[in-house]
Amino acid sequence: MRPNRLRAPSADGALLAAPSLDQAGVVLRANAGRLSAWDHDFQGRRAFRLRAMARAQAVALARGFHDRFGLDWPDVPARPELMAVTGHQPELFHPGVWVKNFAVAGIASATGGVALNLIVDNDIPKGPAIRVPHRSGSSLRAVPVAFDVRADEAPYEDLKAHDESLFDSFGGRVRETMGGLVEHPLIDLFWDRVLRRRDSGIATDRVGLRFALARHELEADWGVANLEVPIGAVCESEAFLWFACHVLAHLPRFRGIHNAALARYRATYGIRSRNHPVPALARQGEWLEAPFWVWRADSPRRRPLMIRPMAQSMELRIGGEDQPFLELPLTADRDACCAVEILQGLPAQGIRFRTRALTTTMFARYLLGDLFVHGIGGAKYDELGDEVAREFLGIEPPTFLTLSQTVRLGLEEDPATPDRLDRLGLRLRDLEFNPDRHLPDPCPAEARPFVEAKWAAIKGPVETHRDRVERLRAIRRSNEALAPWVESGRAELLRERDRLKAGLKHNAIARSREYAFPLHDQARLRAAMESTRIRASEG
Repeated sequence: MRPNRLRAPSADGALLAAPSLDQAGVVLRANAGRLSAWDHDFQGRRAFRLRAMARAQAVALARGFHDRFGLDWPDVPARPELMAVTGHQPELFHPGVWVKNFAVAGIASATGGVALNLIVDNDIPKGPAIRVPHRSGSSLRAVPVAFDVRADEAPYEDLKAHDESLFDSFGGRVRETMGGLVEHPLIDLFWDRVLRRRDSGIATDRVGLRFALARHELEADWGVANLEVPIGAVCESEAFLWFACHVLAHLPRFRGIHNAALARYRATYGIRSRNHPVPALARQGEWLEAPFWVWRADSPRRRPLMIRPMAQSMELRIGGEDQPFLELPLTADRDACCAVEILQGLPAQGIRFRTRALTTTMFARYLLGDLFVHGIGGAKYDELGDEVAREFLGIEPPTFLTLSQTVRLGLEEDPATPDRLDRLGLRLRDLEFNPDRHLPDPCPAEARPFVEAKWAAIKGPVETHRDRVERLRAIRRSNEALAPWVESGRAELLRERDRLKAGLKHNAIARSREYAFPLHDQARLRAAMESTRIRASEG
C-alpha cells in the first residue's frame, strides 16, 4: 500500500479533483464496463444480477422518499444504465463537502446517467452547534451557535429535535452573531426552508432530515436534479441484504482480510491509534464482530453486530446484550435466500440493521453505482476499503473520484503574513545577539567600551574548551551591557510582533474553509457550486 497524501486546496475557490473532472465521465464508463463483466457469487445472486437489483431498488426507494416529502422527481428511468453516487451525513457541512452533490449532477448530465445522493443517517452527529464568525471591536472570533441541545447519542435516523424554541431561533441568532460580516448569507433562505420542514404538512421531527430536505430544495433551485435516499432505507432493501448476507456468511475470512489490511494501512501512515481510520473487528470468544451496526428503535444507540457461526446457521447478537436476537440459516456454502427473507422482517421487530463506513462505500461502489465521489476523508479510509474488497470480492476496485473545494466566506483579511512574522523574529534575534549592529550613529561614547570588549572577545583565542567558554561569556556580557541602547527598538518590534500574531489569528478565522454552507453569501456560493457542476458536465 502506497500512501496517498491528499490535501485540501488552500486558495479560495480552488478545487481538488483526483482524477480530474474532465476525466470523470471516462472513468465512470470504464468502471461500468468492468463491473458489468464481474461474476462474483453473493450467496446465490451473481454480481450482474445484484447490481441491477440494487440500482432499481435504490431508484424506487428514492421515488418513495421524494413523494413522501414533496420533492420534485426528475425524469429518470426505473433501471438507469449509468449512475454517479455520493453521500454524506445530513449535517450543516462546509461547501467543500456540498460540492460533491453538484459534481455528480454534472457527471450524470455528461454521461446520460443518474445522480444519487445517499443521506448517511446511520452516523452519530458531531454536535448540535456550528461555529459562526463574530466581530467584537477589532477582534474576530468564531463562536458556537446551537440549533438544539445535546440530549443523547442517537444516530441521525432517530435523532429528534429536543428544544424546538432553540431550533426556531437558530437562523436569527446566526444572523445576529455574524453582524453583517456576510452581506447576504444563505441562512436567510435555508432556515426558512428548514422550518417549513418542521411546520408544514410534509414535516418531520428528525433534525437531519430537515437539513437534508432544505438543502435538496436549494439544489433544485440551482438546477440540480439528484435523487435522494437515506442509507437507513437502502439497508432494508433486498439487494443490500444479499450483500450483507455474503459478508456474514464469510465473516471469519472477511474479518481476517479486514484486520490484516488495517494493520498494513496503519503501518503505511504511521498510525498508532486503535480507532483510526476504523477499529479492528473484534473477537469475543466464539463471537465475531461484523462490519455492521445494529440497535433497537426504542433504544437508539449504535452497537456492533456480533455473530456466532454454527454448523448450519449463525446467531446474531447486539453488542452489549447477553442474548441473541436472531438465528439465521446462513453458512459460507449456503444460499442466502431464506436469510434475506428473515432479515427483511427486522424492521417490524424494531431492530435497525445498518451498514458501517467501509461496507457503505463497498455496497455503493461495487453494487449500486458506477462512480462514487468521495471527500478527502472518505477517500483516505477507502484506500483500506480497496484493500479489503480486492481480496474479499476478487475484483480490481473501481476508481473513485476524490473531490473537495475551498470556498471562504470572503471576510476582510489582515495584511499580516507568516513571512513578515518570520522576518521580524530574525530582527529580534539580531537585536539580542548583535545589539552593536543597531546602535545609534555615531556610537554613544558610553557604549563604545562594550563594543570594543565584544570584538576583542570575538578575536580572542579558541584553542581550548576554557578559551571558548570564556569567549562566549565575554560576548554575552557585552551584549547584555549594550541592550539598554536598543531597548526602544526592541519594544517596538515586540509590539509589532503582537500585532502580527493577532493579524494571523484573525486571518486563520477569516480564511477558514470549515464554515457551514448556510453562512456563505448566496450569490458567491452559488457561483462556486455551479462552476463545478458545469465543469463536470463538460467532461
